[in-house]
Amino acid sequence: MATRVVQWATGAVGRAALAELIENPNFQLVGVLVYDPAKAGRDAGALCGLPPTTGVLATADKEEIFALGADVVIHAASKAHAVDTNADDICRLLASGTNVVTTTSYNHLPTYGAATEAAFVAACRAGQSRFHAAGENPGFMFERLVATVTGLSKTIDRIDLYEATDVSAVDSRPMLVDLMGMGRPPEDVSVDSPIIKKLDMAYRQALNATADVLGVTLDHVEVSVDATTLPHDIEVLAGTIEAGTVVGQRFSWVGHWSGRPLLAIHEEWVLTRDLPQWDLKPLAPGEKSPLIRAVIKGVPSFELALDVGWDGRFPTGQHAQPGHLMIAMGAVRAIPYVMAQPPGIVTAPVFGAIQLASS
Repeated sequence: MATRVVQWATGAVGRAALAELIENPNFQLVGVLVYDPAKAGRDAGALCGLPPTTGVLATADKEEIFALGADVVIHAASKAHAVDTNADDICRLLASGTNVVTTTSYNHLPTYGAATEAAFVAACRAGQSRFHAAGENPGFMFERLVATVTGLSKTIDRIDLYEATDVSAVDSRPMLVDLMGMGRPPEDVSVDSPIIKKLDMAYRQALNATADVLGVTLDHVEVSVDATTLPHDIEVLAGTIEAGTVVGQRFSWVGHWSGRPLLAIHEEWVLTRDLPQWDLKPLAPGEKSPLIRAVIKGVPSFELALDVGWDGRFPTGQHAQPGHLMIAMGAVRAIPYVMAQPPGIVTAPVFGAIQLASS
């Protein structure tokens, strides 16, 4: 019997998930929640680039969704949405008996604090339901991919995960300059920048969740920012980036354990790869730069590089980048595994990772 699923929110990630829920015969789409009133009443297929023939009409009324009693909700709402209360919505679904797989953070509930964790646990207990947070980073790259590789190590000294993104295709100057800090004086980019506040909880969760897998608890997390410039103007889709202003940023979250740095995440944004001061060089024709690079120092040491191919092929609907599709697929693929677990908070298992506290 097909699993009865609701798609909650239809942004870039939600649209990718919605298309898969419609096309995959293992799922029966029974509802779609939208935040934009203009989308309400439209067929689910039309919202993700498929034929408008599903017979499932989107609604902006959460009460209609709660009343469906679906087996699972794929929850893809934005934490930045002004009218959204993600934790309240998720906990209400869980308490009613509906399982929830979310792409909206919550990957490591203790990082949010004891009260938030207790609320989710209580809701699962009340509804005998399951909660799982999917994602790419946080959610997969460090906690599952890199942690699995540590199973090949005798000892681990430090792990650094780098995620590099070329943001030169961002065509909104308010987004690129005002929010992201590109094209601004380097002194404007600091640990107090708005973008750091938006990213901070996500990466703290990834570090703490990975520490859990490795059997330790981090003492503290240190945040730092490095901004780099060029002595000449460059042109991007959003316009001219003037000489001496920021063309690259590296945000770092470093988790310390037992008196030393152990786990680190580095988010790198660049407008050009011509940054010799960062040892970045322009790519040769046909050459790709990895999305993810992991450096594991220990015995033995490892270095992993993960490239994500797109090859000019785009999924149905409108998706700004492969990352949206990756997050959506991670959530949808998790459904049968989550359903098979006992009620409660479901964390993806990692088999055989090194246990540092006992090594």
